[in-house]
Amino acid sequence: MNKLIINTANEELEIVLSIGDNVFSKSDKSRSHHNETMLPLLDELLKSHNLKIRDIDELGVVVGPGSFTGIRVGIATIKAFRDSLGIYAKGINNMDYLFHLAKSQDDKIDIVAIKGSRDSYFVARLINKVVYKYERNLSLEELKDISKGNKIGMFVADENLNVYVVKFDPKVLLKCFEDSADENLIPIYYQLSQAENEKLRRKNFEILKPTKDELNLVAKIEQDSIEYNRLKLEDFLQMYDNTNYEIAVGKLDDEIVGFILIQITDEINITSLAVKKEFRNLGVGTKLLNWLENFALSKNIDTISLEVNSKNITAYLLYEKFGFTVRRERKNYYSDGNACLEMMKKVQ
Repeated sequence: MNKLIINTANEELEIVLSIGDNVFSKSDKSRSHHNETMLPLLDELLKSHNLKIRDIDELGVVVGPGSFTGIRVGIATIKAFRDSLGIYAKGINNMDYLFHLAKSQDDKIDIVAIKGSRDSYFVARLINKVVYKYERNLSLEELKDISKGNKIGMFVADENLNVYVVKFDPKVLLKCFEDSADENLIPIYYQLSQAENEKLRRKNFEILKPTKDELNLVAKIEQDSIEYNRLKLEDFLQMYDNTNYEIAVGKLDDEIVGFILIQITDEINITSLAVKKEFRNLGVGTKLLNWLENFALSKNIDTISLEVNSKNITAYLLYEKFGFTVRRERKNYYSDGNACLEMMKKVQ
């Protein structure tokens, strides 16, 4: 089986050709426009092995994040080949490729980054044995904070960071292609712009106790956000009038965008916390946790606890950032075999 993979997302143009068990490649570091150099380089690679594009059985393309123009060139080319020849094609996430590339060249590297717009960075990091891709770009200071001075795998050098510059490896790109299940070929561009973020932040935000009629909206956020042991509307209704529980919702201009449900004993346990997907990374979760800390102090309770799936990295990072630490790990706790992390924080 013959496979062809194109990567135009970075400064270096990369083309990989797999013929059976043999892997061949071409790359171009001239920083010329990829739309000028890609097709001649591809033609040269195919001709050197007596192949034409119709001899290819599977196609792959790096869909980003990376260069806006480069991504469009690569995807448009692969889509044209796919549609005209009727062959299989799929996309590769550039962060997955970068992480595995860096890890194969220096096993100590656990974090990688791609420079984005406005001095921001796409970042992927190994957490709880999972390669986690941050849902928003990080600032330089945030990246420095989580890297703690350790080497960061990058495609190009960055004078502001301790960088390990990766080298092109066609076998790693081929392996990422084989592991990918993305058949959509949807480009990954830059995250929500700073202007859009600030516009959302300027909206009126408040934390309130919901009415009973609003619990259906809370239950919908729960169902859309929580993967395991999800609460249903009847669960929220049952706990609403129970003095051992408290529920609060975060509203942006009167729209419920997140909620927190807690159980009150000698300590406060976070039963559930969720934010609508389109409103994540805007500080809603942090505001709900700030509310909770003030609530705990008002009740003279000094310990807040919770349970989180070890693979729910987004939630884990939120709690870690807020000062929670792992108190205990329960292995094979969830139905998928993942561990449950009991986390806690002392408030004062």
